[in-house]
Amino acid sequence: MLLFLCLFLSNSSQFLPFSLYLSLPVGILDFDSICSDFLFKFLVIGSAGTGKSCLLHQFIENKFKQDSNHTIGVEFGSRVVNVGGKTVKLQIWDTAGQERFRSVTRSYYRGAAGALLVYDITSRETYNSLAAWLTDARTLASPNIVVILCGNKKDLDPEREVTFLEASRFAQENELMFLETSALTGENVEEAFLKCARTILNKIDSGELDPERMGSGIQYGDASLRQLRQPRSAQAVAPQPCGC
Repeated sequence: MLLFLCLFLSNSSQFLPFSLYLSLPVGILDFDSICSDFLFKFLVIGSAGTGKSCLLHQFIENKFKQDSNHTIGVEFGSRVVNVGGKTVKLQIWDTAGQERFRSVTRSYYRGAAGALLVYDITSRETYNSLAAWLTDARTLASPNIVVILCGNKKDLDPEREVTFLEASRFAQENELMFLETSALTGENVEEAFLKCARTILNKIDSGELDPERMGSGIQYGDASLRQLRQPRSAQAVAPQPCGC
């Protein structure tokens, strides 16, 4: 049974209900994290009914989730991706958008490196609440969290209530990346996650983000990579010959 779980969870993608996630041994959950260069913690946030769970399901399973109900609390999914020549495991927390679950879901914001901030292009109400969701992310996760704004349900363009230009302006004013997506057709879904991960990697390379900092939402998977990235001052200095 243990071998079966190891084989199942070492695949490149996982999608687990939160209850099952909690019941699994930690060692099994991190089996393929060890083989990755990095592990990033991601959030999917936004109002209820915007299609957050469908976006996650499309990214993990590469298909549309037909029988999608409102998320209760949180759901968890993960997938290993290749970004810029690096192997990155994304651990993704899909949070409920209903107000009655906000106090529960906010506890999962801590230590997130990236987030998809989702609204429904056919619902101005979900767009109008974006500022509050963004404030929560930057306050509870980190001021440096990398956020991409996703205008979901692009396939329903005739019913659009929020223009591309308007949302693009909001993203620019708040220093966010921006894409319109469709969980139904899969358009730009993978690109949204990969673009966010690519930006995090670039910030690690530039020194703007430090994976060693507690609560960064970033972990090294490969121990040898961690050693390569240690500052020169932290490496052992060879003893100098005595000049006496």
